[in-house]
Amino acid sequence: MSKLLFFASSFVVGWVMQAIGLPAGWLLGALMTGMIWSFYIEKLIFRSELFTLSLALVGVVIGFMVVPEEVWAYRTLLPAFILTLTLTLVGGIALGKLFGKWTGLSGNTAFFCCLPGGASEVIALSERYQADQRIVAAFHTARITLFVFSVPLIVGLGAQTSAIDLVVPEQALSWDFILVGIAFLLALFVFGLSRFLTFPGAPMFIAIIFGFAVHQWVVPAYSMPSIVMGVAQVLIGSVIGMRFDRKTLHELKRIGKPSMLTLALYILMSLGLAFTFFLLSPLPFYTTLLAIVPAGAAEMASTAATLQMDATVVATLQMLRVLALFLALPFLIRWFAKKPI
Repeated sequence: MSKLLFFASSFVVGWVMQAIGLPAGWLLGALMTGMIWSFYIEKLIFRSELFTLSLALVGVVIGFMVVPEEVWAYRTLLPAFILTLTLTLVGGIALGKLFGKWTGLSGNTAFFCCLPGGASEVIALSERYQADQRIVAAFHTARITLFVFSVPLIVGLGAQTSAIDLVVPEQALSWDFILVGIAFLLALFVFGLSRFLTFPGAPMFIAIIFGFAVHQWVVPAYSMPSIVMGVAQVLIGSVIGMRFDRKTLHELKRIGKPSMLTLALYILMSLGLAFTFFLLSPLPFYTTLLAIVPAGAAEMASTAATLQMDATVVATLQMLRVLALFLALPFLIRWFAKKPI
């Protein structure tokens, strides 16, 4: 019952934030609700499957927005993407070295704290290498929370956009209900399918394909109602906000000011990488910021969708970043992490 009350509260706060024109209001409203709830009311634990379902919902909506000609044109972005990905990895490793030097933490703990992305995989691996998993989990939770809170706000205010309804053309209310039903059925199907696909970002990637197929060949004349992305953002924001609790804050306080400085440098590094990508590509700066920042594919892609930016390119580049890190992780650990004794 408490979880239902929590999600209802997150939905109402998100709806109000969206209604008053706050950029990514659904996401930020739910994020703040989750943080306040975990600090002052009750700490709730959610199964990872809930986040998987929200990834699938985001993917279905983005699939409805995909333009095949634009996707093919993304191949021209690969050189800039490879460069910025390399710089992201180098920057994360360098920050890890500085973080360890400033805090006196073990080299492995600092290394795993500052790896740019793949939080679940990084946290799970850190314990095998005798890193302090509590600090690694706290740092990644803080990093994701900070990015999810700040980047949509920066993009929304900087790009001078507001919470625009995703349904641009007029369509009958009955079709809205039908499309909402289709979105949730597809998300549930992808959720079941994702159990057999273990590569990073699988639920959202598969959902984009199914959403695209349904939009192209079943309901080509209709757009997905904005409430679907709103629900997905509420789920994402609620879960992330709930993870940032007193325990996380205690671990960060235990580290002290270096943790805040390192997180601030992460933000600056991301802005610099986005500007580099912007100079090397035809994309607008704020689109590149959403696409390059090491936060999360679903969070950044859904923000792009609600702000009427190119959510497809944001989702594509974010998923490629996570996949590339997943593939590079064994080599990074071999080169930079000390073997456990």
